[in-house]
Formats: sequence, structure tokens, C-alpha cells
Amino acid sequence: MSRLTLKHIVSPRGGGAEVVSALAAALGTTVRVQDADGRVLHGADAVVGPERHPVTHGGEAVGWVSGAEGAHTVAGVLEHLVFKDEERRALCAEVLHLYREVNLIYSFSEKLAALLDLDRVAQLTLKEARHLIAASDGAVMLLDEQTSALSTLAGFGSVLPWLAGLRRGDGGIGGIVASGIAEIVNDVDADPRRVKTGSGVRSLLCAPLKVGERVIGAIVLGSADPAAYRAAELKLLNTLALQTATAIENARLFERTIQAARDREALLAANKEMEVARAKIERELELAATIQAELFPAELPAIPGYDVAARNRPARRCGGDYYDVLPYAAGRLLFCVADVSGKGMPAALLMSHTPATLRALLGGARTLPSLAAQASDLLYASTATNKYVTAALLDLDVETGSASFVSAGHVDCLLARADGTAVRLASTGAPLGLLPPGLPYEDTAVDIGVGDCLVLFSDGIADAQNEAEEEFGDARLLDLVSASRTQPASAIVDRVFAAIDGFAAGAPQFDDITVMILRRTGV
Repeated sequence: MSRLTLKHIVSPRGGGAEVVSALAAALGTTVRVQDADGRVLHGADAVVGPERHPVTHGGEAVGWVSGAEGAHTVAGVLEHLVFKDEERRALCAEVLHLYREVNLIYSFSEKLAALLDLDRVAQLTLKEARHLIAASDGAVMLLDEQTSALSTLAGFGSVLPWLAGLRRGDGGIGGIVASGIAEIVNDVDADPRRVKTGSGVRSLLCAPLKVGERVIGAIVLGSADPAAYRAAELKLLNTLALQTATAIENARLFERTIQAARDREALLAANKEMEVARAKIERELELAATIQAELFPAELPAIPGYDVAARNRPARRCGGDYYDVLPYAAGRLLFCVADVSGKGMPAALLMSHTPATLRALLGGARTLPSLAAQASDLLYASTATNKYVTAALLDLDVETGSASFVSAGHVDCLLARADGTAVRLASTGAPLGLLPPGLPYEDTAVDIGVGDCLVLFSDGIADAQNEAEEEFGDARLLDLVSASRTQPASAIVDRVFAAIDGFAAGAPQFDDITVMILRRTGV
């Protein structure tokens, strides 16, 4: 290149010929300028003087200056002109190279901005890196911040993309990721950290992928030649890494946004399905509540000499309590208040068995204990082992007021006498359907006199709670009934529910509530 530079300088277009002529004239001599091969570039072909001086550049003779005394001065001037021209050319080449690098990086930045896919970001990064830096292998590795493992997202070559078991802090690459500082390893085999790249890679460039101060991975380039990389190339790789890290973080954010949108869509679809299912369940519960309400007597029978009223309020849409008054023989009635185990729909389904069972057995049972035993056997055979029914059953002779009482595991019921005393009617056997067949039941004889008031109820009354979790209890019920026993049965029922609601003071009802009042008026 220096030879061409000398030829250009002494050519008419280069401007150096005038300088040589003017200098020779000033020295009072003539000179001839030749290139390194002897071709005349300036001056006469004939010998013009005894002296012959080389024009050198970088220790190499790029031409000659022949002439008389003073020719060496012309040679020195030409050497200086060659040096300056070469320097200018080198500077222009460097500026052009830097411009190309800047242009490539700018183009790379524009391309990255259009990508929101991790794989494509990594592939584009390696493609642009190979344009700028010679490499036989390359990989973009991502760091799992939970496990500290490095995994290859994209790569080229036969070594770096297939590295396995790399972790933050382990070996050369892991150490660079841990430190967050880019490095050149120009002799892999001699590196004390044991980079462990396998055969085929002798030199490495590694730049961490950083978002702020957080390292999310690394770009690694490798070469089969030792001492292949320079600081300028590491600087370039660092520049690419900075842009790539931002693009990877944007792609991850985009993926999370897309996934969140998908999750929202799935959640909305699930909510819609749930709403449809809930509406269907509501319709079914409404229907079940209607059907269950029809299982209760539309009205209680009019009993000469007696006043009877009852009410049920389930804790949920459907409940597990039941009441009824069933005539089954001349002058005889069966009074029943029952409570199925559990709440809601399962209890309501079992509750529907109870009236059908009692009605089916009522005509054939000779005594109230035998009725209870037969009902228990049938429920045990037709229901799950963890399902049962507690029941208060009263067989009344209307004319005499004498009665037989069976409590199948039911809460104690009450008889408020006309004289102000009270009788507690306790359990006389196990809940219906709880135990295997053959279990006997006992009964209690009860005489209901004129002015007496019988209260059959479920445990939802005694267990009703206020905000302080204090229970209503059966003592409050007895006091209320005793004070109201001269009033109509329906009025007593109203007072019971009003007293419970006033006591609860807005606390939620957690169990079904049922009460039946039987007064003997004698009228």
C-alpha cells in the first residue's frame, strides 16, 4: 500500500511532484524518483547524480531518490509525505470501520425493537455478533434466578450451544455471570477457573446480559484460534449485550402480559361457566325449596279441644327439619318434629324420606315404639351410614289427652303445665337410621291436661347464637312459653321466632329452626 502511496504523491494529481521540483531547485540539483521496482515516477531517465537514497516506510523501502548532493533531503521529505498519507488513510479506514459498526448496531437496535419473541431476539443477536466479530461458536444463555442454572436459548457451532450443567459462579462463564463484568479468555486451556468448553474452542468472549444491576444471562462467542480476541471486540459485544438484555426483558414482559391476558380470558370464561352453573343451581334450589315446602302440611288439622300451630325456617334455601300432624285412627293423632343430620340439599333429600316412611308405616304399627323401630330400620337400609334423623313423636288420644312420647335421639322437648310447672321430655332411644335393625325404643307416658302447653322443637332454637356466641337455650324458650301459654298457639309461635331474632341481633342463622305448639283448651 505504501508503494502506491508514493506513486500517488509524486503524480501530477498528488501534488508531490511540485514539492519535489521546488525543493530540488532550491537545493540547486536535479533528482529522479523511482518506485521500489525501479520504475521512474518523477525526473529524467538518465543518471542525474551519484547519490541514491531510499524512501522507507515501516522499515521497508518503498522507493528511491537519485541525484547529486541534497537528494537525501528530498528522500526525507518524501518519507514524511508517505507517512502522513498512510496515517490519513489509516484514520479514514478506522472512521469508516467505526461508522459501519455504529450503523450495524443502530440497525440491530431497530430490528430488536420489532421483536417480542425470546428465541428470535437471541438468534438475531448471534447473527449480528457474527457480522462484527469472528467466531466459530456462540450462544445466548439465560440465568434461572431461582436455581442459578444457565441454559442455552440460542446458539451456533458444535461446542458452546451444547454446554450443560453451567451455574452462576461455576467456571469461567459462570464466574463472569456472577461478577457481571465482561471478559476475554484468550487461552481457555490455561484459565485457572477451568472454563470447560470442550475441544474446539480456544478463545472466548463473554459479556453478561444486564438489566440495571441484575444479570439475566450472558452472550458467549468462541474461536478455535488462541488469542483471537481484542478489547475492541469485547466492547462491541458488551454493546450488543446491553441492547439484547433490554430486548429479552421486554419479550419476557410481553410474554407475561400475553399469559396474563390468556389467564384473564380463561378466568372470565370460568366465571361465566360458574355463573351459568350457579344460575342453574339456584333454579334447582328454588325448585327443591318449592318441592320441600309442599312436603310440609298446607294446614294443620282442626282438633276439637286443642289449638295447634307450627313453623319451620331453614338456615339455607333447603333445610333438614320436618313437622307434621297425622291422623291415623279414630280420635288418634301422631305429632312429629324431626331433624335430619347435616344441612342444605343433602339434608333436604333425606328429610323427604321421613314423612313418606312415617306415613307408610303408621297404619300397621301397633305402638309408637314399634313405629319408631320400623322407621329406623327402613332409613338405615335406604340411606348412607353417616345419615340419620332425630325425631320427637307424640301419639295423642284426643278425647282423654293421654299420649305416648318417643324421642329418637332428639333434643329434650317441653310440657308447660297449667299450674306453672314444667316437664322435660327426654330422649328414649337412638336417632332413626343410625344403628343396625333390631334396636328397641321405649316410650314415655304423658297426660296433657286442660291449660297445658306442649312444645316440640328442633335444636336450632336452643343453639341459636348472638354476636357474642351466647346460645338462646331451652330455658328462655320455657320461660317464654310459660308466660304465653294462655295465648293462641300461633301467637306463641310468633313470639318464639321474634324472641330468637331479637336475641340473635343480626347474627346469621346457622341451623334450621322448627317449633310446634300444642295447647289443650278444653273448649
